[in-house]
Amino acid sequence: MIDELTRADVAVRPCLDASAWAMSDQELVDALDAVHVLEQRLAAVKLALVREIDGRGTAVAQGASSTAVWLRERLRLSITGARRLITDALAMDAAAPVLRAALAAGTVTLEQTRVIAEAVAAIPVAAGTEAPEQATHLLIESAAQFEPAILRRLGARILAHVAPHLAEAAERPRWKRRRHTASGTGSSPSPTSRTAGSGSPAASTPKLARCLTLPSHP
Repeated sequence: MIDELTRADVAVRPCLDASAWAMSDQELVDALDAVHVLEQRLAAVKLALVREIDGRGTAVAQGASSTAVWLRERLRLSITGARRLITDALAMDAAAPVLRAALAAGTVTLEQTRVIAEAVAAIPVAAGTEAPEQATHLLIESAAQFEPAILRRLGARILAHVAPHLAEAAERPRWKRRRHTASGTGSSPSPTSRTAGSGSPAASTPKLARCLTLPSHP
């Protein structure tokens, strides 16, 4: 791996001296897209390395009190940043292979993978073994259109799509409170499962966004 990273470093160096002002608008956009993809791929490599260092206890073996403290000193990070790096590394190690592959391919950002991993981890075991996989695929698809904040809102309601019966049961107490509050208005809120529908896990991103009643991306 060291040889490959060295070659990558050598390949990138000429870009530092490139004259951005001489590039066309399309060339600037294409170059930015390429750099962004490379950033995500390198993030995937970095997380894998951090996970292995933490798992082996390398930091403690070198005299540090913890991996976070070692990363802070080695990479000159804040302790918060070091802990975030370890959390991301552990989350990616536990994530579905398809999510790790998406980050490695640069099709999702590191921030989006955090959101997806958290949303999938929150799916109850009662939803079944297929629900996390379905949710992961749907959210990766959604990541092509939505930034992390909106993606988090999708993730928070993904259960209504992959396991609507559980989402309905979880929402029932809230519906009862809303019905009680709205009893004098003659209106009654609709259950999440009715709003979400029972679309196929292979539904398109726009359909997923509509069924979860999210606003369109600006």
